[in-house]
Amino acid sequence: MPEPSVTSVNVLAGAVDLHMHTAPDIYPRSVTTYQAAVQARDAGMAAIVVKSHSTDTASRAELVRKLTGFPVWGGVALNYSVGGINPHAVVETARQGGRIVWMPTTSARNFLAHADNVPTLREKSPLSSEGLVASNDGRLLPEAIEVIQVAATNDLVLASGHLAPDETVLFFEAAVERGVKRLSVTHPHADFIGMSVDQMHHLAQLGALHEMHYAFVTSAVSPPQRLADLATLIRQVGVQHCYLATDGGQAVNPPPVEMLRLFIEGLKELGFSEEELIYMTRQAPAGLLS
Repeated sequence: MPEPSVTSVNVLAGAVDLHMHTAPDIYPRSVTTYQAAVQARDAGMAAIVVKSHSTDTASRAELVRKLTGFPVWGGVALNYSVGGINPHAVVETARQGGRIVWMPTTSARNFLAHADNVPTLREKSPLSSEGLVASNDGRLLPEAIEVIQVAATNDLVLASGHLAPDETVLFFEAAVERGVKRLSVTHPHADFIGMSVDQMHHLAQLGALHEMHYAFVTSAVSPPQRLADLATLIRQVGVQHCYLATDGGQAVNPPPVEMLRLFIEGLKELGFSEEELIYMTRQAPAGLLS
């Protein structure tokens, strides 16, 4: 295995990964939350956010934060397991110190229609259910609007999860109107999302940042994407509108901290400057989290 480049090690120091999955979980994971925090701390990273598709992670983040002295944060994904698009769940994660609320992921109707794209998630997804949506006939559901209001009141990061692109646009437009300041588009490049560059530009104009994920160039998805294509998309949308995260933690992959370093290394080899990589791994995600 080649030695890590000085650039990737230097950029990783100070980085923030806003999207990693850790054990305990219903899916096999490469690291526990504690191990992820220690590895991030030892690499000189600034913070991590741990996510689960099945449960709120704010309390485990608080525990590990106290055990390690390292900034670990959590949040809640609004899947069936927490009552769906449930504003009460958002209130509780905010009370517990959660920083991010993700719209439905493995329970989203859009994801369930394309679950074969992510075999690592498909097995435990509610495939027999109708699936969750945020809107009906072009109008947001009342509970989706309530989630926006709770996010605005508590200054949370509002992430799109696995909603369909048109729903994300509708949802984020309403979020901006209601005062949400922190918007994250969850892996818009995923095949099961299928967001267009024009839609990504529109969301960027609303102030949203696009979260680009290394997990999608690994065997965790089928078929894996090409890192070169992801690099091209970042260029098309604009570095200033993107940040890097791993969506890592799958047992088939290296630990998330190493995945982030590999992401940095790969984009460096594809022509991204150290300044651009620092923006996408430090400044942009830290700005969302702070």
